[in-house]
Amino acid sequence: MIPSFAFGRTQELLYVIHDLYDRGEVPKRPVYVDSPLATKLTRVFGEHPEVYDEETHEIFLQRGDNPFAFDEVHFTASVQESIDLMKEKQPHIVISASGMCEAGRILHHLRYKIHNERNTILIVGYMAQNTLGRRILEEGTAYEATGRKGEPPLIKFYNKHYPLKARVKSLGGFSAHADYTEMLRFLKQSNLQVNRIAVVHGEEDQSLAFAKRVQEAGYEVVVPKVGVSVKVGT
Repeated sequence: MIPSFAFGRTQELLYVIHDLYDRGEVPKRPVYVDSPLATKLTRVFGEHPEVYDEETHEIFLQRGDNPFAFDEVHFTASVQESIDLMKEKQPHIVISASGMCEAGRILHHLRYKIHNERNTILIVGYMAQNTLGRRILEEGTAYEATGRKGEPPLIKFYNKHYPLKARVKSLGGFSAHADYTEMLRFLKQSNLQVNRIAVVHGEEDQSLAFAKRVQEAGYEVVVPKVGVSVKVGT
């Protein structure tokens, strides 16, 4: 089970899985995209090869392949198909929204499979504080660190507690956000006249740390609190 954002992250995952399958680097298993929005967006991605980068042209387009369509990938079209998929016993991959497990069909897959140690929840994106995805990541990682000894942690959603017996793994490298080095390079090379910077995205401790480093680079930086207005313009 892979909780994934419908826009961008799902398509990136399909691209990587497709490439891995073509290279023979992993066993081929059915891949199900169980998200109506992700399905529609993936279709749009596939219809615009003119915006693909050079690597995509070399790996897929030159041989006439759609990066997001391959024999093993299936898009669930109806609610009934989604329900049937939740009961599937054979090895498979499910990519479903929402990315932080706060809503969507991923919750139903978790409800059916979170209590089985044969299953894996693969975290491929940022999980914000106070989200179900963050709790699964933290509790699952801590349980794995003990060697899965003792009773598994209980995760509450849908007004019920579920034992987190499924294995939880985190895979980095899929972040769509620039890091400190990339942001600073943008500021220095953009030729923009930057008078003041407001850091408004991220958890408080990370925002404050980032603001301090940018300030040390010579910029005026503020980290507005919730509800504070910042005037933008000359």
